[in-house]
Amino acid sequence: MVGEKRFGMGPVPASPEHYLNETQVNGMTILRKFGWKLVCVRRASVTEITTVFRNSHDNMVGVLGEDGILRISNDLKVRSTPI
Repeated sequence: MVGEKRFGMGPVPASPEHYLNETQVNGMTILRKFGWKLVCVRRASVTEITTVFRNSHDNMVGVLGEDGILRISNDLKVRSTPI
């Protein structure tokens, strides 16, 4: 089992916009209108941030690029949160 590395931080910060540039915020707004949900903002460092979305219709997963474009990836593995 992999240990938790967030130290009390959840997978989605209270204000994800704080970690994104303006183009990504605009992209996120559009994606949400089409059923995409923000599942995590990986904060490896201050400059290395990965924003991951999942489509609620078919569970496809993608990474939001610096340019605000979502790139679908079949290689991403997202942990499910225990309820």
